[in-house]
Amino acid sequence: MNLPNLITLSRLGFTAGVFVCLELAPRDGASGAPLVWTAFVLFLIAAITDFLDGWLARKWNLVTAFGRVADPFADKVLIAGSLITLLKFPAASPGLTTWFVVVVVAREFLVTAVRGVVEAGGRAFPADRLGKWKMVSQCVLVGCLMTLVAGSDVWTWLAAPAFWTSLALTVVSGVNYVWKARDVLFGGSR
Repeated sequence: MNLPNLITLSRLGFTAGVFVCLELAPRDGASGAPLVWTAFVLFLIAAITDFLDGWLARKWNLVTAFGRVADPFADKVLIAGSLITLLKFPAASPGLTTWFVVVVVAREFLVTAVRGVVEAGGRAFPADRLGKWKMVSQCVLVGCLMTLVAGSDVWTWLAAPAFWTSLALTVVSGVNYVWKARDVLFGGSR
């Protein structure tokens, strides 16, 4: 177990803290603002670890099979879980819809399946720039939503653009992964 992999695992711990805080916060959010702000800080730390673990793994040449599986898994749990948990708060509803969460989760299932098929054939299938920008846009959206739930309107102006940018990048990056794997997915027999 190397340092980048330990950082990836720590993301799951921070993510669990996000969920606990949001779950304990009352539905109106603002009356549980300290819990929501704690969730926000834990979310920011978790998001930073997503950059840090990959950067260190590449810089120190510590890319492992475990890291290639655990990193995207931790990302998916962080984003999908945060979005699902935020659905309980009415204050998040202007910038978060159930159908959006379904699109995000469906895209993650699709990309995970495609990655599995491609890598089972012996070809590496790492995240690309679109996938990384998708993650950044989703982190911005989740962060904006948490501040709204906590009762702050500082980031209200950013919530709608973050929503639409995140939606577009979620769909486009999903299609891009399918396109990049088209030779494996559509080229041969099952």
